Amino acid sequence: MVTRVLIADDDPRITEIHQHYVSKFAGFEVIGLSNTLEDTKLQIEVMEPQLLLLDIYFPDGSGIDLLKEIRLRSQALDIIPITAAKEVRLLQEALRGGVFDYILKPVVFSRFEQTLRRYRTHHSNLQSLDSLNQSDIDRIIHQEKLTDSPRMDSGLPKGIDPVTLDKILEEMKEGSTMFTSEEMAERVGASRTTARRYLEYLVSRGSVEVDVSYGGVGRPERIYRMT
Repeated sequence: MVTRVLIADDDPRITEIHQHYVSKFAGFEVIGLSNTLEDTKLQIEVMEPQLLLLDIYFPDGSGIDLLKEIRLRSQALDIIPITAAKEVRLLQEALRGGVFDYILKPVVFSRFEQTLRRYRTHHSNLQSLDSLNQSDIDRIIHQEKLTDSPRMDSGLPKGIDPVTLDKILEEMKEGSTMFTSEEMAERVGASRTTARRYLEYLVSRGSVEVDVSYGGVGRPERIYRMT
């Protein structure tokens, strides 16, 4: 499922930068760019986005006021403010309005990436469940994975970084059913050697299984899939 994204910022250059950032992630599609609150409201009504990346300061009003208006209408729209606003009061109002995250400008891409990956995992977790128990709710609210994951904040072997490991796991879950180490390397922006090291680690943990393909000329190719 593709998440439809609307980006609203009074600076056209910023909307284009954020559009470029979003384009790097599978499962997200930018359906509109807006530079005023009035146009943002119109695009929300017409385009029906699922995720709004929202600045707070606009010449024609406040993004916080728009957030409140959206909540009063009970619109099914997730909102992530991306703003230079550092006032505690504004953060509190945004949190009361149920924002998914709050990112300060200037945006660091790694922080932006973390948010979109967490957003994707969050909704994937919700869609995988028919009903909830307290444990499921705790994991969702605290952004823990619902599936057994080999990720650990400590105890990983040398050369295995938890952030890169999470990226590869996300691609395994969200992408095609099978990957070679070369295909995975292209998806996560790593070398083929690095991708293969992580994939083989996942094989050793039992999270991924591997087959060998003899279809081409040369050395057999190892094909990885989630167990």
